[in-house]
Amino acid sequence: CTLTMQGRSSKTPKKELVIESPQQYKKLAAAEVEVDPAPQVKPKVIEPLDYENVLVQRKTQILSDVLRDMLQFPLEDFEISTIRRQGRTLYPTVPENAEEEAQSLFVQECIKTYKSNWHVVNYKYEDYSGDFRQLPSKVSRPDKLAVHVFEVDEDVDKDEDSASLGSQKGGISKHGWLYKGNVNSAISVTMRSFKRRYFHLTQLGDGSYNLNFYKDEKISKEPKGTIFLDSCMGVVYNNKVRRFAFELKMQDKSTYLLAADGEAEMEDWMNVLNKILHTSFEIAMQDKRNGDVHDDDDLGKSDSSSGSMDSFQSTRDIESRMRNETRLKLFTLDPDTQKLDFSGIEPDVKQFEEKFGKRVLVNCNDLSFNLQSCVAENEEGPTTNVEPFYITLSLFDIQNGRKISSDFHVDLNHPSVRGMLPNNASQYMNGGGNAHPQGQRSIHGVSEAALQFPRQGIFSVTCPHPDIFLVARIEKVLQGGINHCAEPYMKSSDSTKVAQKVLKNAKLACSRLGQYMMPFAWAARPLFKDASGTLDKSARFSALYRQDSNKLSNDDMLKLLADFRKPEKMAKLPVILGNLDVTIDNVAPDLTNCVTSSYIPVKQFDVREKSNIFFEVEEFVPCIAKCSQPFTIYNNHLYVYPKHLKYDGQKSFAKARNIAVCIEFRDSDDEDAASLKCPWCSLMKARLSCSTPGISSKL
Repeated sequence: CTLTMQGRSSKTPKKELVIESPQQYKKLAAAEVEVDPAPQVKPKVIEPLDYENVLVQRKTQILSDVLRDMLQFPLEDFEISTIRRQGRTLYPTVPENAEEEAQSLFVQECIKTYKSNWHVVNYKYEDYSGDFRQLPSKVSRPDKLAVHVFEVDEDVDKDEDSASLGSQKGGISKHGWLYKGNVNSAISVTMRSFKRRYFHLTQLGDGSYNLNFYKDEKISKEPKGTIFLDSCMGVVYNNKVRRFAFELKMQDKSTYLLAADGEAEMEDWMNVLNKILHTSFEIAMQDKRNGDVHDDDDLGKSDSSSGSMDSFQSTRDIESRMRNETRLKLFTLDPDTQKLDFSGIEPDVKQFEEKFGKRVLVNCNDLSFNLQSCVAENEEGPTTNVEPFYITLSLFDIQNGRKISSDFHVDLNHPSVRGMLPNNASQYMNGGGNAHPQGQRSIHGVSEAALQFPRQGIFSVTCPHPDIFLVARIEKVLQGGINHCAEPYMKSSDSTKVAQKVLKNAKLACSRLGQYMMPFAWAARPLFKDASGTLDKSARFSALYRQDSNKLSNDDMLKLLADFRKPEKMAKLPVILGNLDVTIDNVAPDLTNCVTSSYIPVKQFDVREKSNIFFEVEEFVPCIAKCSQPFTIYNNHLYVYPKHLKYDGQKSFAKARNIAVCIEFRDSDDEDAASLKCPWCSLMKARLSCSTPGISSKL
């Protein structure tokens, strides 16, 4: 091989070499690059055109142009409308004087986001900003094409006797080897995913065609699969993954990817398939033109055998009608247009709304222990629990190891049992509160008496799954050690004497320590059957397990729930004899008499309602992207609870008990700062108890 090289300048002599090996060619190329390196030119980055800047720079030229109206932005292009903000509550969530009392400008602007109306910008020429296929047209466009019959088509029909294609004789047949890709996975198809199959084109009795494929040439066996050509919309080339490949597009938007060994074989298969589709199209059009002319004749001739043929013919007519409605549309004839999706180009702008997950209605019916008696001194009242108990319901996510809801406090005590506390100092409100005479105060227009003893709560779960549990924690008035207080409830013998003894001690404890609570027992039940949010209504609460003094925190509860479905481990826990009846159900969309977690009544609320009020429980939404949403309501409450109290380091109180922690809000960090008075709906009261080193506290 002789190579002649001419230098760039006239001074460079001609070189003539004989290349004997590839290594010598590489050395020659490297030496040539060193002698005369070619400069590398970087591609120029082209910035998009700033149309507004062009208008400013050529302002004089545009003003003198006759067609300046077509270049400039139309002045009346947009208009602004105002939509009044609509909340789902009867009263605004923002307090009346919150914006005036706010001293920080940032706080004032934040409050406006909850009160201001919505401003919507509407563009007059928005219809002209999309794809050219979506441009508005004043001329009506027919949905179907006009039928055109050409002489060439008539000659072909005469030669091939297309009418005979509706029978078994004279139909089109073809068979041969092809490569078949994965069905309905054109995006992930690779060269290795193609499998060699033997294809055989067969015609049915009604004239339709099926494309069967086999593992070998023995077509007498059952085929590996079948492609129904009645549902085929078209055959197009597809050489993106493999050479000599073509694609069958079906009516349900699925595809079949096939490939031949050579170009001639590919063209042959495509011509045959297109011919079948064209013939079916012409038959459908001919049937449509003929109408029902021969219906009477056909009925007279086929009275004896009309059962199976009529049903088969009706199916054929339905398929033919479907092809007419889909294939005769103008843009569906273009295979590239079928791939276009205009659904998400200009989405409809909607107002921000308060979103909820899967909503669950929890109805607390009854809490009863085996240890019962009459608490009245004259022994004329009903037989009830011998001391007051309080239930706290919350949701725990075992899969993610976190608590996902605030506490829902329930008081199922009988009125005679509530009377054991001085001044009826039990919690009236969810979250605690001081006692006030009934009917003297109201919260957002709802009387205090209607909100005293809630029994129905609505929980919301954004990400439901089977590992979410509804946990009930039971508390009682502080009396002493947990083991000592729970012992009478764990025995079933001589209950009358034991009940009177427990009742006597309970009355004494209520008169002295009625405002302090201690943990007593807990129970749990699964909430969902699957990840789709199907409620597990058949499940019931487990046995009432005694609350251990060293397992009071949420982390300890998560560890206990992790073994909930292991009977061998749950059998080791001490059980208190009793029953907790709580039912769950789906929340109706037209639910009435409901209040939010801030005790604001939702619309369609009857302020005269004294019972059957539903309380929404605050959800702790996980901090992940798919669950994030803008805040649309002003929450006038906090959820604060101390996790633990460390006093192990000191030596003076090695066996300290009954430690109470007071939590308050102050107006500043100064030493002489005054305590803030919280609103009634946000009033917080620490309810603590401790029988051993370790503390349980809630707000």
